[in-house]
Amino acid sequence: MVQNVILVFFRRRLSQRPAVEELERRNILKQRNDQTEQEERREIKQRLTRKLNQRPTVDELRDRKILIRFSDYVEVAKAQDYDRRADKPWTRLSAADKAAIRKELNEYKSNEMEVHASSKHLTRSVIQIFVHFPLPAVSILLSPESAEYIVPACL
Repeated sequence: MVQNVILVFFRRRLSQRPAVEELERRNILKQRNDQTEQEERREIKQRLTRKLNQRPTVDELRDRKILIRFSDYVEVAKAQDYDRRADKPWTRLSAADKAAIRKELNEYKSNEMEVHASSKHLTRSVIQIFVHFPLPAVSILLSPESAEYIVPACL
């Protein structure tokens, strides 16, 4: 009884398999014999050997200055073991310390650091103040270089 159920199951599974012609058409099953396989292997071996023979030698690479720092000898010496982990002092900073550093850096960037004229529009040195009137919001720009208000003509 159990054996018949298993036989029916496997026959059904085998009948669902694609035919040999279908597998060949989809390039899954290839018709090969030993002679064609050996020929293909021989061709691949010849192609790879040809590529290896065309590689430049070490002297040619040195002449073309590709292997400038290549050394023929390797020196081996004992090294003492030590802790290679770096000290990370920034992990011990408080939030206030980080804010103070960020503030100092931003002040330096906005006041002391030179910025090329063609790149000024990419910096945050222009402060925008949004004034809300009953009309649509208007942007008043304060330029740190001129220290004066630039009010758009629409006001």
